[in-house]
Parts: sequence; C-alpha cells; structure tokens
Amino acid sequence: MRTDMLGFEGCYRRIDHHRDEQSHVSEVFIPSAAAIGPWSNDHQHGGPVGALLTRSMRRLPHGAPGRIARTTVEILGPIAMAPIEVTARVVRPGRKVELLSAVAHQRSEAGTRPVAQASAWWLRTDESPEVVHSPEPRLAAPTDEELARGEEGVPASWRRGFVGSLRWAVRTRIGQIDGPAIAWASMPYPLVEGEDGDDLERCIAIADAANGVGSRLNPKDWVFMNTELTVHLAQPPAGEWTGMVAESWIGEDAVGMSSAVLSDLTGPVGRVAQSLLLERL
Repeated sequence: MRTDMLGFEGCYRRIDHHRDEQSHVSEVFIPSAAAIGPWSNDHQHGGPVGALLTRSMRRLPHGAPGRIARTTVEILGPIAMAPIEVTARVVRPGRKVELLSAVAHQRSEAGTRPVAQASAWWLRTDESPEVVHSPEPRLAAPTDEELARGEEGVPASWRRGFVGSLRWAVRTRIGQIDGPAIAWASMPYPLVEGEDGDDLERCIAIADAANGVGSRLNPKDWVFMNTELTVHLAQPPAGEWTGMVAESWIGEDAVGMSSAVLSDLTGPVGRVAQSLLLERL
C-alpha cells in the first residue's frame, strides 16, 4: 500500500483540539487506511496509536529543553477504525525530570471508553559528547537489493494497513528460528496530515512492529498480540528509517515477549520490549 492509497496523507487527520487552563491538551483524530492493524480491517494498529499518544505528550509545555527518554503504551482493548480522542497532561512537572501521561478514548453506542494509555519520562538534555557509548554494534544501512525486494520478506497477510503502508528492507527472513531477524522500515508520510513528519513519532510507530519482525510463529497458525509497548531511547532517533534486530521469547503457557534493538541510519538509538499473548488459529 502506498501513500496515495491511504485516503489522505498520513495515518490520521485532526478534526478538533483544545487546551484547558491546566494545560491539558485534548485532540480528536480520524484514522486513514494506514492505521489498520494486521489482525482485522476493523481495528487500528497499536503502532500509530502509540505514536499518537507520544506525539501529544511531546507537545505538552515543558519546564526545560529536553526529550522523551522512555515511552510505555498500554493497549486497553480493541481500537476501532473510528475517531479517537487523545488527552495529555504533565503528571509530575520538574526542571530536570517530568512524568507525562496520555489517554485515548473512543465513543460508541455503549458510551465512551479508554482504549489505550501511555506514560513517558521527559528528561532535561545537555551536552555529553566526550562520554558517548553504545553497547550495540552499528546496523548496516538498507542495501539497494533489499530495497528492491521491498516487502517480499513480510508475510502476505500483513501487507495492508499500517504495515503495508511502510517501505521495507528485510534482511533476514521474518519468522526464522535461528537467531534474531533484521529489518529496516520507513514511514514516508507524517503521522498526522499536514504536519512535518516527526522522527520520534515514526520510531515509536515502527517499533511496535518488532513482535512481527522477530516472530518465530507462522501468522497462519498463531495470533501473537502485544498488550503493550515500552521503548527506551538512549539517543534521539533521526530520519525516516528505523532498523530492528528483533527476536521473540515464547513461554510454555501461551505467553511470551518480544524485544529488539532500534537503530537509525547513524547507529543504535534504543531498545523496545513487548509482552505477547498467543492464541492458536
């Protein structure tokens, strides 16, 4: 799926927004086809929703220059392909450290319910070039051959919605058994129509695909849904491309976890972890 098939340029279009006296920010968005998840055309992918929550927290007023160092997104239930309202606030203000939160709600005939929530730590930034260190090796950039193959390495059933809207460069077969899987993905459009594409938002959205990239299970036989997403970023991500060295850990009781090292084209930037709920099809 390419961006001209999304309905509009972006995963979401903002249709309403306001800020109250306590600087709480509330916005309403409608999803495009790029927000569709891998398991059902009726539900949104957790990646764009997590990026939307992170976007709202990032845009809150802050006491000092800084950035989000950790984001945790909790998926509270199925998120329908319908308007979504996101409200964000500063829970714990500070000069060096702030705790942020955001909640996404949807309305139905049964009433309004929360469908996802997130928290983030905002840390004051300074300069530390003399002590820069990464424990992870640099991931080689996508090759022309990998870019030419595109999404061929992505399971056919996932080549729609959000996953299908991304550009892919798959280095090792997704679903392989021996060792982690390696893939690059690019989100070549903004999260919200009319806005400049933000590198943090792109990284958070793509990071949610780590459980698919590092899967050891055939999606024809198993559903392996992540109930949450936690991303730690030691380095601010830059650019459209996010690399993942991902693998899954499957328990004997149909519960597991996914983890991945995240990179941009300059080097490693952080790590992602997700809890997995497994179900046989």
